[in-house]
Amino acid sequence: MPAIGKAGYSLIEILVALAFFSVVSLGISVGVAMVVRTGKLSKDFTQATILAQDKLEELSAQVGSLAAGSDSPQPGFTRTWAVASDAPEVGVTQVDVTVSWTDFTAHTITLTTVMNE
Repeated sequence: MPAIGKAGYSLIEILVALAFFSVVSLGISVGVAMVVRTGKLSKDFTQATILAQDKLEELSAQVGSLAAGSDSPQPGFTRTWAVASDAPEVGVTQVDVTVSWTDFTAHTITLTTVMNE
């Protein structure tokens, strides 16, 4: 029986559709990978900020003289703090808390405050 009046897809149309689908799916997968990486980076920055703020609050609650130091509050994060008396002016103490971590690259965040002596 002849195929008169019957329509279908040619091999060329199918190959073009598959090529288009391949390019689109590759773009989507790159986009998803970027979103996941950005989400993890955002989570790490938030966690580092929380760790730095916690240390600033702990140091501001201490009575007496403050001393510099460092610790590792969570796996993958390193926290250091520096104390400078009479800085930036006489009668106040400047406290810098730095949190560092490495995922794909090294990252650092520093929070600074001043307290009355």
